[in-house]
Amino acid sequence: MEACAVASGKYGNTYFENEKQSYPNAFIDFVKGHREPALKFLQADDSDPWNEQTLKVDWYACFTIRNQVRKYFFFGQYLDPAYRQRMFDSAKIWTEKDPLRRPNPAWKDRKEGWTPETMNSWVDVRNTDNLRAMRECAVYLMAEETGNRETQEIYRQRIAQYVTALYRTGMGEWDSANYLSHTMSGYLQLYDFAKDPEVKLLGKAAMDFFFAAGALKYFRGSYGGPNKRDYNNIGPYAGAAGELSLYFDDCPLPDEKPYRDFITFVTSPYRPPEAVVHLAHKNFARPVEILASKPSYEGWFKKEGGEDRPEFHETTFIGNSYQVGTLPTGHVEDVNGFRLLAANTQRGADTLIVATSTKGYKGISTGSAGGDQVAHCRNLILWMNAKADTPFFLFMPKSAKIGDDGAITFMQLEKTWLAFHLINAKAGGIDAEATKAACFSKEKEVFPLDQVWSAKGTGQGACGFALEIGEQETHGDFAAFKAAVKAKSKLDLSKLGEKRVDFAGCKGEQVGIVLAESGLPKVFRNGREHDWKEHWALWAGADGGPSPIRLGWKQGALRVEAGGKTFEGKVKDGAYSFWNR
Repeated sequence: MEACAVASGKYGNTYFENEKQSYPNAFIDFVKGHREPALKFLQADDSDPWNEQTLKVDWYACFTIRNQVRKYFFFGQYLDPAYRQRMFDSAKIWTEKDPLRRPNPAWKDRKEGWTPETMNSWVDVRNTDNLRAMRECAVYLMAEETGNRETQEIYRQRIAQYVTALYRTGMGEWDSANYLSHTMSGYLQLYDFAKDPEVKLLGKAAMDFFFAAGALKYFRGSYGGPNKRDYNNIGPYAGAAGELSLYFDDCPLPDEKPYRDFITFVTSPYRPPEAVVHLAHKNFARPVEILASKPSYEGWFKKEGGEDRPEFHETTFIGNSYQVGTLPTGHVEDVNGFRLLAANTQRGADTLIVATSTKGYKGISTGSAGGDQVAHCRNLILWMNAKADTPFFLFMPKSAKIGDDGAITFMQLEKTWLAFHLINAKAGGIDAEATKAACFSKEKEVFPLDQVWSAKGTGQGACGFALEIGEQETHGDFAAFKAAVKAKSKLDLSKLGEKRVDFAGCKGEQVGIVLAESGLPKVFRNGREHDWKEHWALWAGADGGPSPIRLGWKQGALRVEAGGKTFEGKVKDGAYSFWNR
């Protein structure tokens, strides 16, 4: 709370969705003891003209109504009774009918854009996971509160459909480093304030799912990959890691600049299951490999009950000092396809990202030159591109020690060791230009502890690298790892003309890839061709092995086992049941 510097009375404004920041700022200032200026701001009339019909209380933008709900229910006891009554009356008007795309008398002519005057609706029409969560939970709660039963039932059904989809095929904005916590903040409201016990349970179902997904990607205060809508959220407390850290901690650094939404989480009684906390702390038998699937962005709108097949196939390997996750297509648009988190005693974890461009959707975390194809088996990764001059970049910590030994580039992190076997590519070392592109914004260094190493295809055919990862538990020390890699690791390029590469690590694991003209590559794991049709579970152990988290494709039953605790949550027929032991 002390780390959040909010100037008393200077919270921002209320234009459109600016309550996204101004209301949490006022909530924080209120909790810090500056009640008078906070209440004055929170109870002021909204100046936007479209709010005349709702008594100058703004119920349009999703971020706004999320915060209106917390203002009404949590801070309501401190509001002036007359103002709280006005909020009630305005919400009753707002939910008299379903506000979504209800013709709005404030707008006579449709315009281009996504602000209220363009949509002719009484509520935000955008359908990203996070905005949909905020809208549906807020409308439900205010309809329930004001007795508008028809609207309440419409939104109860929508919420049940959404939560059912979570447990059957996953969420379209899956594991987003930037937006997962925003989606959480929408469903926290439902858990906190719903009167109907079954609907309150649906709120818990959503939160249990979100926290389980986030716990798997969380590592010592940082956020891993892959993930949808990655906004270059790199390092301790960045993006969703900040809110997750309120529950999972495990980072040696304090959060010196917490994101304002923490106030929503700390004023909620929701707590994740104990097994999920242990999942975040990686308190289970390691190493372990987990295969996961993810849906398309709008999968549940395509077909009732969710789409017929997953869109993305994820492989995650969790060692004793690191975790690494990949997609067979690498980065695609706003989807991150490779993140490696390695333990660091100073900042919790180092983040390493392979990319083929420094300019992705929001930065290097989604940087792709197009055509990347990846094969992953446990601690071995093959990354290839058919374009002969493809550049390769590695976002990495400055603290890492780098050394070339023949055709292999070794990197020594604090507890994790990497060996890059280049394929038709030449190492360029630390790349000053790429470092500036990836680590600076408007001449300001945003990642002062990191840098970018690069390599480039030699122009002699398909190019890339094989990556082998080691640690103390597998090799004892870095010198032994280096010696073992040089003596035992084997890169087979005999079929490179056929776009096939095979690699055997120094411990005997094997991975292979055949580049595809389109779609997914052929991947070989320990000599066996990987069947993508068997890679449909939302979470499962690789090759039938153990996994601390399990959820089958369209099965509806989530199970987490970690730290000697077990949690199971099940959604069936629109209802949620759970148990802990």
